[in-house]
Parts: sequence; C-alpha cells; structure tokens
Amino acid sequence: MRPKLLWHRFSALLSSLLLLAGIVTLAGCGSQSASKPAEDDKPKFINGKLTKEFHLKAPTLQDFNEIIIADRKGFFKEVGIVIDYTGVVPGGLMAQSVIKGDNHLFNSGHPITIANARDSGAKIKIVTHSMWDDSDPDKVHITWMAKDDGKINSPQDLKGKKIAVNNLGGCAELLTLEYLRQNGIAKDQVTLVTMPDKQQEQALKQGLVDVAALHNIYQKAARNHGGFKVVTTSYKIGEAAGNGPASGLAIRAFSEDFIKEYPDVVKAYVAADIKAQHWINDHYDEALKIAAEELKVDVKDMAGNVYPPDNYIDEKKISFWVTLMEKNGFAQPGTIKVADLYTNELNPYYTGELK
Repeated sequence: MRPKLLWHRFSALLSSLLLLAGIVTLAGCGSQSASKPAEDDKPKFINGKLTKEFHLKAPTLQDFNEIIIADRKGFFKEVGIVIDYTGVVPGGLMAQSVIKGDNHLFNSGHPITIANARDSGAKIKIVTHSMWDDSDPDKVHITWMAKDDGKINSPQDLKGKKIAVNNLGGCAELLTLEYLRQNGIAKDQVTLVTMPDKQQEQALKQGLVDVAALHNIYQKAARNHGGFKVVTTSYKIGEAAGNGPASGLAIRAFSEDFIKEYPDVVKAYVAADIKAQHWINDHYDEALKIAAEELKVDVKDMAGNVYPPDNYIDEKKISFWVTLMEKNGFAQPGTIKVADLYTNELNPYYTGELK
C-alpha cells in the first residue's frame, strides 16, 4: 500500500476516534446535568410556596402521622410538594434508604434513631419535630401491657420475664431499659424479644411474651379487645426521667446531601408539616377519622398523637433523649453532640420567613 493512502486511512480513523470520544464526553456531561439539576432549575421557596412542583419520595405510613393529614388536607399541595410513597420501609433500614436516595424523607423515628444513624456514618439531620407524648391513654406514645392474670403487678415482677419491643436500638428498647433502671432492675434480668407491634398482642395472648410494648393504634386495639392491663406508659417513664412530653418526641429528617441540594424544598416541607401539626391539635377527632380511613383501621381502634405548640425544635427535648441514651448504655457520655443532630436554619418559622 502506498504511504500516502496509508496516511489518509490513518487520519480518517483518528478523526473517527476523536469524534466518538467527543460524543461519549458530551453524553457523560448530559447524564450528570440530568441527575443534578442546574441551580436555576431548582424550585425556590418564595412567599410560602415553591416556584415549581417537587415530588418528594417518602416511605408509606403505617400509623397515625401528621404527614397523612398534610397530604389529605392539601397542605403539601399548597407549598408545591407532591408526596410519592415508595412502600413500607422497616425502621432499621430507613436511614440507608434516605442516604441511597430511594427516599428523600426520614418520616419515622426519634432523636435516638438519628443519633444511631449518624454514629454509623449516615449524614442525616433533623429539620423539624413531630409528635410528643401525652398522659391521655389514647394519645400516649407507647403503652406496656401484660395479661390481666395477676402475674405481673409491680415492676419487680418483670424479673425473668420476656418483653416484646418492635426493634433494638429504638425508642421501645431505650424506654424499656429506662423503666427497668428507674426500678433497680438490671438489663440482664429480663429478655427482650423483637417483633412488630402488630404481632405483639397475639404473642401476649399465647404466652410467648409476658409484656408487649405497643405503639399508638396497637395499644388502643388491645385495650378494646380486653384481657390486658397497663404496666406503664412512655409518658410516665419520661415524667420520672424529668420530661413526660419529651418521651414521645418524634422527628422528621433529611440527608445532609438533600438539605444542601434542595434547601428550599426542605423549607416547604417544614412549613406544611408544622401547619398539619397545629391543625391536628385543633381538630383531633376529625384527624382520627381521616387517618383511620387512610390506614383502613376501624375508627374505634384509632389512636393518635398530639404535637408541641412550638413551631421549631426545642434543643432541650433532643437533649432529653441523648441523656437517656447515656444513662442506659447506648452512648458514652459526651460522645453525642446535640447540636449535630438537628437544624432550625431551614425552618421558615424560626428564621422569620413565615409567621
């Protein structure tokens, strides 16, 4: 082959390769911009609502929750948020789902949940409170129940017994251990059995466990069915620890990456959530009916929650949980910085953006 022809073929091949590389580079840039919208394309929170609609991914709800009310009453729609429910996510996997981006919103849990997640390396931060505890049996956070057979009549009767909790490392375990501590009972003097709330009543009837730690609608149903008695409640445990309402303090959180990427969406979410909380406090019976319909629960078995009057996070209530964690071996004293767990900076009521 003549050298000149060979050179032309080589030049053509080189040009093709360069063109292909350019196409791949452009395609790569295009995919990055699609996954990460430009700053001008992001919704802005102006005059109490987003400038464009945002679809917020959240786990499907299983019990009374202000998010149900904010959705059904149109409070999310007012601020430009559409909730896309992604399915039920077990509490122990929620942090992972938020970090991965399978969900945006961490919509169930307490300060202990976020503290444990952050200790495991998950950069998640509380942006608003949710419910708190109440002494009313229908509004209490957790009720510990035993069979009404005379075998458990005092805290000391718990020694050697099996206590059901929905998971380890969460509110039910922490408050159970605090109750034992308050009554001078060592952790190894009882056996904790993990099972979902919805299975605990039957397990209690069958004698598979001696005490069930029942949340919300599950304790209300058990009381309606009869044959059980109350051992204690989260409110009483919290009261003995110095703050009854704080023992039920729930939280709503986002990953730090999401907060950085979509701060205005977080503002809109907080605005709608807090509005729903106040609405529930003012229309509690109607809220129960709405939640019962959404969850397909008989309204007579429906129990709900009430909410703090504050529009933003009270650090003292977060600190209450950290102190309980330290007292019960969940954390070494001083290792959890309360200020790292939450922020009020994207709360439009705190900043004065909303009144």
